[in-house]
Amino acid sequence: MPRTLLLPVAPAALPAPLVTLAEEARFKPALSYGHVRAQLAPGLTLFVGKPLASPLALPFCAPWLERGETVVAVDGANCFNLYRLTEWAKRKRLDSPALLERLRIARAFTPFQMATILHHIGAEMASRRARRLVITGLPDCLYDEELSEPEARSTFARCQKHLLRLAERHTVLAFSDAPPHPPMHPMGGRLAFLDALLAQARLALEAHQTEPVLFVPLKAPGLLTIPKEVEEAKEA
Repeated sequence: MPRTLLLPVAPAALPAPLVTLAEEARFKPALSYGHVRAQLAPGLTLFVGKPLASPLALPFCAPWLERGETVVAVDGANCFNLYRLTEWAKRKRLDSPALLERLRIARAFTPFQMATILHHIGAEMASRRARRLVITGLPDCLYDEELSEPEARSTFARCQKHLLRLAERHTVLAFSDAPPHPPMHPMGGRLAFLDALLAQARLALEAHQTEPVLFVPLKAPGLLTIPKEVEEAKEA
């Protein structure tokens, strides 16, 4: 797990990227953690990982919690290790119990639980006056080979409907790990679920497990800014 995600310094103050991206992303603009955070806004932001994106969910929550905001998380990837958050709070001399109280986690252990939680989570957000929703494990939870194709499609349709409704009113961050099967695999047809989320996202980024973590835009609004040092490196 990258060591630079929760540091004694504020996450937004992470240094400019100094490492080379993976070969397949070399000629695309790379964004640092801070530049990505500056682009977050109401609507759906999708993070796709190679190989994993879900460990980034907690670091993206941390600055909002530090500012006193309540963040609601639907964790379908079992990736919210609260010990990491507690250690980060101690290093920053923050009130750990208060920080943990502001992070409301609903854990989904099956795709059906994910759909049900997304259906009801809006009421929890309203009662807590929360504007930020973080989701992990979607559509990852639907890659289970024991889940039939009709069940997978109908469950994803439910999740998709609820997700769009939530994204109309809130800042929604979805962290989707890379599919385990290639397109030609019998399960490869479920890649369409990720494609559907990508089409609905206002901003989508591929996370590369470098240090510090760098992000390559897959879909971005016109105002997305590129770090000056990256532009200069690209021209060199």
